Amino acid sequence: MNRREAIEALVAERRGGPVITGPGASSGTLYSLRHEPTTIYNMELGYAAAMCLGVALAAPSEWVVAVEGDGSMVAGLPVLATIGRHRPPNLTVLVLDNGVYGTGSGDEPTPTACGTDLVAAARACGIPAGRVVAVADPGSLREVLERARREPGPWVVVASIDRSDARPGPGRPRPEVDVVESGIAFYRAMRDRATR
Repeated sequence: MNRREAIEALVAERRGGPVITGPGASSGTLYSLRHEPTTIYNMELGYAAAMCLGVALAAPSEWVVAVEGDGSMVAGLPVLATIGRHRPPNLTVLVLDNGVYGTGSGDEPTPTACGTDLVAAARACGIPAGRVVAVADPGSLREVLERARREPGPWVVVASIDRSDARPGPGRPRPEVDVVESGIAFYRAMRDRATR
């Protein structure tokens, strides 16, 4: 599975819900497939899941999705313990794991390439085993995301993706808004939903 196929699975299930992406290629891919105002793109390394935890707790009627890379998830690993403690039923953390950092040469291994097991870490942090899933193909990912949208979580979905877009370059899509602009649009869209 490549990154685009993984993001397409999310887009197919999203239904306009809040999504925050970590830094890198996932942001541009999501933007290019379907931009929605309830998206914050390129959140700092390790913070997408933490931000989504707060959004999920504040907006319990929304299905909230954090899109993290494996390197970013490892940088923010302590948030899994907080998610396991509070267990927001409307939160899904989607980790796209290609085993390399998406900066620089695109071949610097992340901890998952060296044996770190994010599925085991999520379970050890108190996230129920039935809600921590590893997938490796687009069909399975779409099925799990569909379940996560309708069945209480929290969910942690670790999707193995290839390295075809690991190296930054001119062909990689980028959002046409930065993290600040998308954050302001996100705030306004969520505020408007809350006042309806």
